[in-house]
Amino acid sequence: MQRAPLLVLCLMSGCITPLTGATTDTDDAESSSSGAPDVPTSSSDTGDTSTGPDETTTPVPTTTDAAVCGDGVVAGDEQCDDGPGNADDAACLTSCRANVCGDGLVLAGAEACDDGNDDDRDGCVACAVATCGDGHVQTGVEVCDAGTNDGSYDGCISDCSALGPHCGDSIVDPDHEDCDDDDDPSCLDTCKLARSCLLIHESDAGAPTGVHTIYPSAADAPVTVWCDMTSDGGGYTFLKVDVDNDQNNLPYPAANAEAKCAEFGMRLWIPRSPAHLQSGYAVATGENVFPQGGGDNTAGSDYLRILGIYPAEEEVSCPGAALTAETCPEWQARDGEAWYITATPTSPTEPDPDGACLGCSMSYVWNGDGSVKSYKSVLPNGGNSFRFLCDTGDKLP
Repeated sequence: MQRAPLLVLCLMSGCITPLTGATTDTDDAESSSSGAPDVPTSSSDTGDTSTGPDETTTPVPTTTDAAVCGDGVVAGDEQCDDGPGNADDAACLTSCRANVCGDGLVLAGAEACDDGNDDDRDGCVACAVATCGDGHVQTGVEVCDAGTNDGSYDGCISDCSALGPHCGDSIVDPDHEDCDDDDDPSCLDTCKLARSCLLIHESDAGAPTGVHTIYPSAADAPVTVWCDMTSDGGGYTFLKVDVDNDQNNLPYPAANAEAKCAEFGMRLWIPRSPAHLQSGYAVATGENVFPQGGGDNTAGSDYLRILGIYPAEEEVSCPGAALTAETCPEWQARDGEAWYITATPTSPTEPDPDGACLGCSMSYVWNGDGSVKSYKSVLPNGGNSFRFLCDTGDKLP
C-alpha cells in the first residue's frame, strides 16, 4: 500500500508529526492498541538534546564581597573603614588599619606624638611628650627621673637635673649606709660594711668561695674567714678559733666559746641545713684558713665538738629523736632559727634530759663523711673544746 504524505509542523521545541486519520501500514496499527501514534517521552528518545540545559556542565553564578578600602564597609582583612573619614590622623587610617600607638602616625585628639619605636628615653613616651616625672630618663635632657622626684634617698630632685642622696656620692647617709668610700676596702659597692660573707655575696654575686676579709664589729677590725658562696644559695661565714695555748683559761665550754666568738663580732657556729653541715665539716677538717685565738691547729673535726644549739628548758630533752629543729624542739638554736645535726638518731637515750642545762652544748663526735657519729649531754656544764667555729648568723637556708 502507498503511504499518504505527512505534514510536518516544526515548532521551537521540536518537530511534531500530526495524525492524518489514515492507516498507513499494518506495522503502524500495531504500534498502539488505542490507535494513537507513539510520542517521544524525552529528548533522548529522539536524539534531540536541545530541549533544556545540561545541569552537569552549566556554571552556577556566585557572589563575592570584595574589600574596597574607603567604601565604608569593613570587609576582607580590613580592621576598619570609615569611608571618607579614613585619614592618617583619624581612628581609621587610609589603609583601613586601626590607628594605634607605635604605628608612627599621630591620632588627632588622643596622641601627642608617635615616633613608631619603643625607646622610652627619647622625646616621645607611650605617645605622650616626655616630661620630668614620667619615670623615664630622657637622653641628653634629664639626669634622673624616679617618677616621684622629691630629693629622697636613691631618688631624684624635682627638675630631674640631679640625683638625690645615693650610694656613691661619697657622703654617708646614716639612715641607709654604713660607709660611702670607693677606696675603703671595708666598704662594699652597696655602701654596706663587709660584715659577713652574705653581704659580700649580695654585693658581688661572682665573689668566689674561699678566704675573704670581713669586718663584723667595726671597719678597723678585720677578720680573715672562709666564705662558702654556693651552699644554700651562698653566703655562709666560717671563722676558725683555736684557744689551745697558755694564755687561755681552759677548758672551753659553750659559754666561753660564745664569749670568744663575740670578741670577733661573731657567735658559736650553728649548722642550718644538711648542705651547711657538710660545708662546715669541710672547713673544719681542711687546710684552708688559719685559726684565731692563739692556737695553731689548722684542721680537725674537733672544731665541731660544740655548737650553738641549747636546751630550751633545763632538764627537758628529746631522747631518741632526730636532731633537727622540727623533730627536737626541746633544743633550739641560740637565735631561734633553723638548725640541723642529723635526721637519723644515733642513741635512744640522748640527748639526756639530765644533761640538758641552760647554755650547755652537747659534745659531738663526727664520722669521716661529715655525718654525726654520736652526741652526748655532758654534766655539769655541757661539752667543751679547745677548738670551735664562729659565724655571723645572718645567712639562713
